[in-house]
Amino acid sequence: MLDLEAIELIKQLKARYFRFVDTRDLAGLESVFTADAKAHFKGADYEFELDGWPALETFYKKSFTPNAFGMHNGHHPEITVDGDTAAGIWYLQDIFVELNHSLTIMGSALYDDAYRKESGEWKIARTGYRRLWEEYHPRGDDITLRLKPIPDEAT
Repeated sequence: MLDLEAIELIKQLKARYFRFVDTRDLAGLESVFTADAKAHFKGADYEFELDGWPALETFYKKSFTPNAFGMHNGHHPEITVDGDTAAGIWYLQDIFVELNHSLTIMGSALYDDAYRKESGEWKIARTGYRRLWEEYHPRGDDITLRLKPIPDEAT
């Protein structure tokens, strides 16, 4: 039988993850991960692993800044629950703006997550994605950015 409550709670957990990434809410990000969480990210020209919250925090703090930010949409979750553990596959569609290099990057990926229930609360124990495609678009002088999700004082 499907554990629909756990599946819904994990969907909400992943939604918070995407929101915290896009707003660079480091305290929020810490709240969605287990202390020993791991990550593995693979794109067109990068592949790396992170081990534990301190490494994850350093990555998110450095990668998302007032001049580098994005919109991450996770959808079509496939979640299986086994007691206090679960696994999930999410389809990612994202847009990333890199002002220092005058680029907008668009693409998609498949997230592969593992979740663990700790003290009655679902957390991300492992996350990561493998890019399916990505493309780079130069940002021309005719593009006006009117708002940024991460304030300048967040550096």
